[in-house]
Amino acid sequence: MQNQLALSGERIVEKIYPQLFHHVGMIRGEYLLREINQNILLPSCQQFVKDYLDTICHLYSDEEVWYRFSELTNAEANSLDGTKEYFDERHPLFGYRGTRRLFACPDEFQAEAHVVTEVYQTNPNLSLIFPFVNDAEQLKQAIRVLRQHGFTGKVGTMIELPSAYFDLDRILETGISKIVVGMNDLTSFVFATVRNSQWHDMESPIMLEMLRQIQDKVRMKKIDFAVAGYLNPSFIQKMNQMDIKCIIHYSSIPEIFDLKIDHPDHLKRVKEESKKIQRSNL
Repeated sequence: MQNQLALSGERIVEKIYPQLFHHVGMIRGEYLLREINQNILLPSCQQFVKDYLDTICHLYSDEEVWYRFSELTNAEANSLDGTKEYFDERHPLFGYRGTRRLFACPDEFQAEAHVVTEVYQTNPNLSLIFPFVNDAEQLKQAIRVLRQHGFTGKVGTMIELPSAYFDLDRILETGISKIVVGMNDLTSFVFATVRNSQWHDMESPIMLEMLRQIQDKVRMKKIDFAVAGYLNPSFIQKMNQMDIKCIIHYSSIPEIFDLKIDHPDHLKRVKEESKKIQRSNL
């Protein structure tokens, strides 16, 4: 089974191992912003995101490219140049993330929607994913705003919150074309734990049963389905045996497939620099 590729701003110049990856299942928008430490409100940031999406869409002109709206934690958003809305939150997993922030900061939503719509005009293979969605009603509102900007392409959603999982039947009626389960967050919220703890078990019978249930419902609606996150080879194998596609991070290719990549330190460097800036703002 071919899986899907996740990018976080890596400057690729050709398709990445096309025998392994069918298309770009996710571009994580927040890492483009964190790389240049700018809020999407700034014209220079909008141009940066536009140029990157345009490049990737051209490289994969005969395949889908899915861009995920920025999913910044509160600390990450507060430290970006050009941020206007500051929220005083202490826990990075909770609060104003993803689609919640889009509605709390409509100027940011409008700016990002404008960028992706502009790219879509010349790249009809661009599709969009909404992250950290509460429920079907919130997703419907987000899609409505996006359509008002003139975007007519495919739209998908992340399932990262138990509330979204329990509202899946209604979410599947919103006109979406793709469901992506964010395994790191969903596992964290199901078990009330953080990544890398002893309780954070993506391969637990509970998580696997949730995925089976989602898969059954998604298949009936003929909607694309994949899982994403920092996935290990064991979990990827389990998913593929269940006929579930995995969206695999570019930076994980050496570890998972023992293959070389041109930008092995890109994601690590962006994270480190971003965290330095966050600490300096404390």
